[in-house]
Amino acid sequence: MLTSDALTILPSDEPAILSVTDAVNPYVKRAIEYWNGLRGERRFPARDELTLRGMAAILPYCVIVSIVDSGADYEYRYVGEEQRQAYGVQFKGLRLSKVEAAAPQLGMLLRGAYETVRAHGDPFVVRGRVASGSPDNKCLYHESVFLPLGATVVDHLLIVGVRVPQPFWDIPSNDLKVLVEKARA
Repeated sequence: MLTSDALTILPSDEPAILSVTDAVNPYVKRAIEYWNGLRGERRFPARDELTLRGMAAILPYCVIVSIVDSGADYEYRYVGEEQRQAYGVQFKGLRLSKVEAAAPQLGMLLRGAYETVRAHGDPFVVRGRVASGSPDNKCLYHESVFLPLGATVVDHLLIVGVRVPQPFWDIPSNDLKVLVEKARA
């Protein structure tokens, strides 16, 4: 069951909302490159253009969310293993309204991010510090990208997020993969 302490944004470290051009993590950057390649000259690609082969490197870090009734709710359609581990629960098939009931603060943050992408159709990156909810209460850092999907209007979201044990904004990109592997251990 998802609880309110599963993954919490720490109030002393408000997350930074950035342009996709400011992404640093190699998995997040790969997701943006893939999304840009699919969309071409359009604002965003359609959900049915995503392929397992194209997403192979980023699948463990992905969440695909379908938009229900023009944003009245959101349903988790695909949840990568790294995301499942981050939240400590398999939430594929779960609706955001259930998350909001179980973990109101987390639900409010997620709804705000999802609604921003749905309403405006613009991608963005969020970066910051989170409490892991683990027994040792170790803090982690994350970078996540929120990408709109849809043929004409946004009907799905592709979210790719990576957690690491220390901030990575100023770490050379060739060292980031080592840091990500440490977080997985």
